[in-house]
Amino acid sequence: MYEGQHYAGSLEKNKQDNSETRQYLLTNIDLNIPNGTVLMIPNKDNVEVPWMIYYLENIKASGYNRYIVLKMTHLLHWTARDGSEQESYAYMYGQEDNMLKNEIRSRSRMDTIYEENLKLSFFVMPTNSNLKIDDYFIIGEKPLQEYYRVTGFDI
Repeated sequence: MYEGQHYAGSLEKNKQDNSETRQYLLTNIDLNIPNGTVLMIPNKDNVEVPWMIYYLENIKASGYNRYIVLKMTHLLHWTARDGSEQESYAYMYGQEDNMLKNEIRSRSRMDTIYEENLKLSFFVMPTNSNLKIDDYFIIGEKPLQEYYRVTGFDI
């Protein structure tokens, strides 16, 4: 729906979050972007960076939509059970990343959380029916690849 299309919008800092992990995306009120949509948004150097629509913030009497967006940190690769090669952007966080932990837990119905047993790493990504419990996915490039097993998820 959005691939190759361009829309006007403004990426603004989230006042409660000084990092660049969560920000506001302000768009025309007529533009309806579903939760989980990954948008490629140019940064200050005009390099496209993946951001996922986390949710639309409800603002009464506003002339624009204000989406909470989450900056994707990794590109996951895996082979689905039907043999097809799959990939998805994801935001990875672990025990030390408490900034989003409560927010993600409270809104996990919208996105998927994957946990790796030994590291307690979590991946927030758009819902993907091609990734199942006990599947493995890979992050990184050789020789620095890491393998993760899906032990659970929450949609």
